[in-house]
Amino acid sequence: MFWKKNNYLPFIILFLTALIVRLGAAVYWEQRIVHNKDFNPGASSPFYFGDSDTYWQLGKAIAEGEPYKYGSNYIHRMPGYPVLLAPLFLIGELSLPARILAARIENIIFGVLTVFAVVLLAQQLFNNRSISLLAGFFAALDPLQIIMSVMILSEAPFCFFMMLQLLFFVKGFETIEKKKSTAGLWFFILSGLMYAAAVYCRPSWLYFVPFAVLLGIIFCPYSFKRIIFSGAVITAVLVLCLLPWWYRNYQVSGHFVSTTLQTGPAFYDGLSPTATGKSEMTFVAVFQEEFFREEFKEPGAYAPVSPAALEYKLNQKMKEAAINWAKKHPDKALELAIRKFFRLWNFFPNEESFSSITMKIAVFCSFSPVFLLGLCGVIGSFRRSVDVMILWYPAVYITLLHMIFVSSIRYRCPAMLGLAILAAWCVVGLLQARCKSSRKALQ
Repeated sequence: MFWKKNNYLPFIILFLTALIVRLGAAVYWEQRIVHNKDFNPGASSPFYFGDSDTYWQLGKAIAEGEPYKYGSNYIHRMPGYPVLLAPLFLIGELSLPARILAARIENIIFGVLTVFAVVLLAQQLFNNRSISLLAGFFAALDPLQIIMSVMILSEAPFCFFMMLQLLFFVKGFETIEKKKSTAGLWFFILSGLMYAAAVYCRPSWLYFVPFAVLLGIIFCPYSFKRIIFSGAVITAVLVLCLLPWWYRNYQVSGHFVSTTLQTGPAFYDGLSPTATGKSEMTFVAVFQEEFFREEFKEPGAYAPVSPAALEYKLNQKMKEAAINWAKKHPDKALELAIRKFFRLWNFFPNEESFSSITMKIAVFCSFSPVFLLGLCGVIGSFRRSVDVMILWYPAVYITLLHMIFVSSIRYRCPAMLGLAILAAWCVVGLLQARCKSSRKALQ
């Protein structure tokens, strides 16, 4: 292992650093921000993000054996993160603040494990201790990674499962290359399981593997057979893992729903006459009221229809409205896409509440070098095989996705993990090249 022979101390320091900065951020968030009404207008709520409450209530419903629904919505969220929160509601008679703190600690653990996964993936790809260590520090000290590790949001577990998915894929891809097809198959199965776990946390990840297969074939046609085989196995495992969710969704709504019924609102949030690139979901209540008025002319006419079936219809209605608006206004849709691109890759926070001078400096100083060096690594990766290039596939996938849906620097967190490894590879390569030239000059 790369930390044997008494060389493990730097890695212990790395993981302790990742843990300490996240614990410190959690304490700061609890004491200075959650209850600060100037920062958090809804300070009466323990959550800053509205998404947090949905995960929280669904996790509680799972723990208490209640129907899996949020309000009147039965297919509102994937159950991955709520399942992770559910055990917290089974721990004795804890107060609400104590349970929330436990949830933050759970996400902090996922955040530290993600740093560990970054180190393992970098070592697997480059077999270089310096690259692994530097990539780990890039991930450990990224302010956005730290913030997302203390929020009651699905980003922290998603990033962990995503990195394991990539790690097992790389191991499988390299094992197949060594003519060990059975071992490679098992690694692809493990990658598929992590893919499913990631999708259960973040449904937008559903189409990543088909997208990655397409890019792999375009940029590495000489690995066509391995790419198709790996993609087929991983996708097959995903389908098997999603079958229970699909069956449940069909049972409650009477329709096939691949992930959730939030795609319609998400489309309309990103593509509509009022869209700005920023999430603003207040339109949902208005749209829902108009939908019911149009769908049911008489009061009570919709009573025999199941709530999930209505939820499905409303979702389809919003999706169609968004697509139709984009077709009629392609120039505005393109303008929005460009605006969302720059919101995603902004060097500074987009949100006013996170735009203090300290936060701006922290985000700029941590993001700029990793991003720019990561781009250099992307260019250099074209000389390598698909297992190295897959480090920047998430960045492309997430960028294209959020040029359609709403955008924020929050959503680039998973993409930055692969770029951090490429940035570390680039830095170490430049230093090694400089050392070689210096030695030649001395000779």
